[in-house]
Amino acid sequence: MQNNNFWFGKRVLITGADGFVGSHLIKELLNKGAMVVGTIRHKRPLATLVMINDNRIDSPMPDIEQCNLLDINDIRRLCDRHQIDTIFHLAASAIVSDAANSPMTTIENNVLSTLNILETARINKIPRVLIASSDKSYGDHATDELEKLPYKENYALRGLDIYSASKVCTDMLAQTYAFQFKLKVLITRSCNIYGPGDLNFTRLIPRTIMSLLANKPPVINLGNENVLREYIYVDDVVNAYTFLAQNLEDYYGLENQNMPKTGKEPYGWAAFNIGTYTEEQQKNLIQCDNIKSVVDVISMMRKKIKDILPIVIEKPANFIEIPNQFLDASKIINLGFKPQINFEQGIEQSIKWYKNNFSYLEKLAAKYINR
Repeated sequence: MQNNNFWFGKRVLITGADGFVGSHLIKELLNKGAMVVGTIRHKRPLATLVMINDNRIDSPMPDIEQCNLLDINDIRRLCDRHQIDTIFHLAASAIVSDAANSPMTTIENNVLSTLNILETARINKIPRVLIASSDKSYGDHATDELEKLPYKENYALRGLDIYSASKVCTDMLAQTYAFQFKLKVLITRSCNIYGPGDLNFTRLIPRTIMSLLANKPPVINLGNENVLREYIYVDDVVNAYTFLAQNLEDYYGLENQNMPKTGKEPYGWAAFNIGTYTEEQQKNLIQCDNIKSVVDVISMMRKKIKDILPIVIEKPANFIEIPNQFLDASKIINLGFKPQINFEQGIEQSIKWYKNNFSYLEKLAAKYINR
């Protein structure tokens, strides 16, 4: 009997396989019957993937390849060997504070690796490529009268810190390969992703959960108390990625006939915001549960874990904080995607996971919660 599941038997490459979102994406695609190859830079155990599978060592695992994404020949050999037909490029230097201290490494890791993935896909004629970017690419639009919040896909990309600038470069490269070389590629710009498996303890949600579980005060960067951010649960992001990849061919059309050819229209056409609301829904932000201030996020977790007052600390001198950020996700929602997890549900599931794995995570988080 023929299996009508789109992903059954697809040969999928996921870069950044040992990362937060990469681990969840691998788990989902393996469950859907895909043949998954994951790349890692360093040979180390895929702890995140095992942990989000409730530490079951008998869980399905991908084929893991140690690969230098800065070497295009490494990538080409890998894609040839596994006959890859789909790429999800998630590998990146993703910690904003580290990027500020290591600009050369960040630009190299984020930009050159993306260029090599795109060029390999062009040469090998790989029919589905998704490049994971970020809402940080948009930069500061808080007071812009012509391009007001929420961000839309065709807005100017104004990243002014190293991490954001690196993402702007990858976005522009991907758009260029789509337009000039007719490569079927999509760019995803997600809002703040959270959930089980996030080991980046510079981020607000995992740092706050671990701080409270360790009986430590949560931390707020000076001046950031009321900054608004949009949050999306990791399962919704994974579903958005697979949804877009499945619909990529129809979106582009035969011979890429749906892609605009001139003017402003091609700009942002290959990009999709990954968020939870349309612009119409955001006319009343109070009803948008996934858009929260830093204080509101911490307050929710204090109620659910332990009521410890936060402390306010100075920001590093080279740290650039973008003002309010939230996305217009009308484009992907109108295509048929619908997020499933509201913020409170996501926080409860996250807290449960960090509690269950606290003995292992405490050592990893110690540097960030013992301040």
